[in-house]
Amino acid sequence: WEEKLEKIKRKRRAMAGVSQELGTLLGALRYSVLKRDGSIALGSSAPKLPTDGYVALVFVVGLFAFNWAFRLLVVQPVARVLLGAGSSERVLAGRVAKFSQAAMEAVFYGSFTLVGAAIVPAQPWIWPSKHWWIGFSTGEHSIMRDDLRCYYLLYGARYAQGTLTVLLEPKRKDFVEMVLHHLVTVAVVAISYLYGWNRVGAVVMLLLDPGDVPLHTAKMFKYVSEARHRNKLLAATCAFVADRVFELFALLFFVTRVAMYPYVCWSAHVEATRYFPKGLPEWTCVALLETLFALQCYWFFLILKVALVFIRTGHAEDVRSDDEDDPHTPDDRHKED
Repeated sequence: WEEKLEKIKRKRRAMAGVSQELGTLLGALRYSVLKRDGSIALGSSAPKLPTDGYVALVFVVGLFAFNWAFRLLVVQPVARVLLGAGSSERVLAGRVAKFSQAAMEAVFYGSFTLVGAAIVPAQPWIWPSKHWWIGFSTGEHSIMRDDLRCYYLLYGARYAQGTLTVLLEPKRKDFVEMVLHHLVTVAVVAISYLYGWNRVGAVVMLLLDPGDVPLHTAKMFKYVSEARHRNKLLAATCAFVADRVFELFALLFFVTRVAMYPYVCWSAHVEATRYFPKGLPEWTCVALLETLFALQCYWFFLILKVALVFIRTGHAEDVRSDDEDDPHTPDDRHKED
């Protein structure tokens, strides 16, 4: 009985530690995002294991629950109103699923873009890039400000839940690449968090999120345009907005992921070597960063394909959409018409 009681006490202490860590991290995140008067100095610490692992698990469960609760209770009912006129249930279900998927992606990418823009540029080491590496060999980089630690753990949790979500959503043509992207991102976040590569990791996070906000916004307008084809004015307006927002996405994608992201890879591969020798964990981070860049190049190739379609037809078409892009059968089209 004494052993059992001692185990119970240890579990309670561990749970109390996780609860305290959650409060500390979320409080620091809220303070930084809301840009208070700066009278409070935020705490800093190295990763705390296994406490941070439990915190990350709580974040995964929370984000997954939010994703599907908000999708089912808010987004899908709104999508049915926007997309449902004159559609059969089968057609409507496919459209609602695609619209909801795009809407939740826009919510997540948009939220993390705002949080990242509030936290990462405010770090004292943000520029020039040599500060991403100076002090790494002395262990200085393992000490992270609490707001950055929270952002980091939330970011990894977001992609962990995203991996599960991708498995539940309609399959796209780039399903394998998307799963690979999510898994590589989780690996990069975990390794960089534990081994002190958090500075370059935070910069990567800041660069990769903004472009996807207009992408998924454009897709939502495109879906409404297709569903409301009987209302020619509304359909034409939504199609026009979708094309313009897609152009913004292509520009942001090129600037952040094709032009700026390679500099990060160069800095990790070349500049970092000036300040410390690399071992297996460091070269693993470099390899994962360059794998992500290869995926960005693949997706930019798809964007160029969309651009060619746009030049020929005047409308952008999503080449990453579901394997069965058009849920209509001939009978469905006849019923709608």
